[in-house]
Amino acid sequence: MSFLESFDINKGLSLYIHVPFCISKCSYCAFYSRSGCSDSLMDAYLERLLEELDQVNGIMAGRRFDTAFIGGGNPGCLGPRRLERIAQAVCKCGRPSEFSVEMNPESLDESFFPLFSDCFTRLSMGVQSLDEKALGFLGRNADLLNTRKGLGLSQKLREQTGCDLSYDLITCLGSWHDELKDVRELTGNYPSDHLSVYALTLEEGTPLFERKPALPSEDEQYEILSRVWDYLKTIGFEHYEVSNFARPGKRCAHNCRYWAYGQYLGLGPGAASTAFSEDGSVHRYQFRPDVGSYVSSGLFGGYDKEDLNRNESVEELVLMGLRYKGGLDLARLETMVQKTIDMSIFEGISGFQIIDNHLIPDDEGFMTADAAASAILGKLY
Repeated sequence: MSFLESFDINKGLSLYIHVPFCISKCSYCAFYSRSGCSDSLMDAYLERLLEELDQVNGIMAGRRFDTAFIGGGNPGCLGPRRLERIAQAVCKCGRPSEFSVEMNPESLDESFFPLFSDCFTRLSMGVQSLDEKALGFLGRNADLLNTRKGLGLSQKLREQTGCDLSYDLITCLGSWHDELKDVRELTGNYPSDHLSVYALTLEEGTPLFERKPALPSEDEQYEILSRVWDYLKTIGFEHYEVSNFARPGKRCAHNCRYWAYGQYLGLGPGAASTAFSEDGSVHRYQFRPDVGSYVSSGLFGGYDKEDLNRNESVEELVLMGLRYKGGLDLARLETMVQKTIDMSIFEGISGFQIIDNHLIPDDEGFMTADAAASAILGKLY
């Protein structure tokens, strides 16, 4: 079974495109990207990606993608001309109901605005902090002045095109950092529809990991996150996934596809896919994190395949569902484990409640989601 044949198009399909270019690599970032790339390499990447998109549009048979997301890296590095060609290819069979693009503050300018009138419906901007010291600590390319400039432009973009805005922040940097001040300043001065608020983790292989800074303990992180979560709720944000908050009706539909363990196709070096075949089998594909291999490989030739067994699929369903307000679908869980589940296995797992046959987390559940998943999986088998 080929890469594209693994997807059951009748189940609908979301699309993720990975852009592996950035101006400079942030100290904390473990996602695949390269800085200082030539125009010729970006053009070669673009042509290979467009060839793959043409093949994908062929299997869509006139159906549009449910959602699409262009991430990175920093897609803004491609410039408006290249990004427009990608966006138009994604929209060939119709504009997705939600079409997001990531961009860092220093990359956004008004030359990108027409793309949001015609293609993109949503901008996701990696702000990370409004504290100069924090930006330096994280190794961000944009200083505070350019970060504020990009935020101002994003506000103008929404005024002119009506697009949705999402901002990212990183918390739990150390005792010297005031996370709540960051959140208050961002939400007070730059209104948005969505926020992603992540606790900093030290990823092996990153410069920040090598520096081994003193980060808050688990108990301290709990206190920091609780204060941030409580504040965001007071100003009208729904906490709908461990690190994600939205105004009413503004959840990120694309990311909800991941958390609901839905089907999605990923293109580009480092991009992953989850395919549900018509026979019920589950497949994972990923292209190695190497843009040189991507541009030189035959179409879809470099996507490594992993066939998930039933237990692996069940584990992913549980892990994802317990981190998300959509919850763990218990009817789907029974179908996947092929037996009736004794609901008493969920007793004693605090932070969750069963609503409409879904196990739904509250804030306590978000804090303990991984432990709860381990406990449930242990009882299932």
